[in-house]
Amino acid sequence: MTSIPTTSPSLPVNRYALEGGSVQRPSPASVRSLKETGNSAFTEDMKRVLAGIMDAPDAAGLAQSRAVQAHTIVRENGQVVATIWRDGQTSFTNSLNSKLDWSTMDKRTGGMTSEQRRSYIAGEIMKNVGATARIERYGDNSPSPTRGAVFDEIAKENLKPRGVR
Repeated sequence: MTSIPTTSPSLPVNRYALEGGSVQRPSPASVRSLKETGNSAFTEDMKRVLAGIMDAPDAAGLAQSRAVQAHTIVRENGQVVATIWRDGQTSFTNSLNSKLDWSTMDKRTGGMTSEQRRSYIAGEIMKNVGATARIERYGDNSPSPTRGAVFDEIAKENLKPRGVR
């Protein structure tokens, strides 16, 4: 494994040993120099990252995200490969996403309701999956699995090949 040199003669750094190279963390002096670049949100985030200060995940936001229910779940060989969520987001666990022409779908669904758009996307996904795929359509009103439950299922399936229970 090769590493790209990341040192800068103008920035003092703290070095951390790494087999085959080194990882370098900017010093507090270089973090302080960011204060002179302005107060943009990006700059503020970078100051916190470089200083090693990270916010804990927003518990309320995480709970809200995990509570979103599925509109459609697509499974191949019993495993989730695609999900369309009621909030309009989609998630994929394989390369299926790259087979979809998202810009054309955006144009075709521009005047549709949210429910019609989600159904259209589900149809496009089904055109690109194998014959063994199973689609579970819940729509906008039927009880359905939550994002948290689906993501937990996916994580559990991902751990099986590694021998983790």
